[in-house]
Amino acid sequence: MKMPQASPKSRLAAALLCLLLGVFGAHRFYVGKHGTALLMLFTLGGLGIWSTVDLIFIAIGSFRDAEGREVRNWTETEVQPASGRVAQVRGRLDRIEAQLTDLQSTVIDMAEKFDRRLG
Repeated sequence: MKMPQASPKSRLAAALLCLLLGVFGAHRFYVGKHGTALLMLFTLGGLGIWSTVDLIFIAIGSFRDAEGREVRNWTETEVQPASGRVAQVRGRLDRIEAQLTDLQSTVIDMAEKFDRRLG
């Protein structure tokens, strides 16, 4: 069975938020579950039951973020450097620039031919 993708959110941060501010849904706001976070806020964490259940799920690594990924890493996942993506975008921009230059040359040639036919 394939293991679900891990959330970039910190399990430690979610656990602390749940422990300290769980009845207000702070941990759910943190992982992007804004709808259920508001429900927790208005019900005071299901009178503490819902926030306690969430704390257990966070502790065992089964709590999920808004995109369904497990919040299982104790620290936030670092963002990968974008250097590879920047190089890819640069290459695409270079190709687009070359195509625009070719198009410009074609339009100029067509305009010159049109002028010769009229003149």
